[in-house]
Amino acid sequence: MKKVIGVMIFFFLAMTFGGGLFAMIFSSICGGGVSETYLYPIYGGIVLLAGLIVICTVVILDEIKLIKDSLNKNEK
Repeated sequence: MKKVIGVMIFFFLAMTFGGGLFAMIFSSICGGGVSETYLYPIYGGIVLLAGLIVICTVVILDEIKLIKDSLNKNEK
């Protein structure tokens, strides 16, 4: 539960204080004018969410490997 709360706090801080950085990066890549600037925080959130999915997948795969190893040790 501590990890979940930590990730939520990190995402809040990243999107609140890092929003300007995302806006600068995405405005130079995507272009657009003032009418498109409301989309940049959404793009930043999508990038952070994709990173979170990758991290969670790696953690789950590591846990599965540990469980398989412990079951193999118990069988022998």
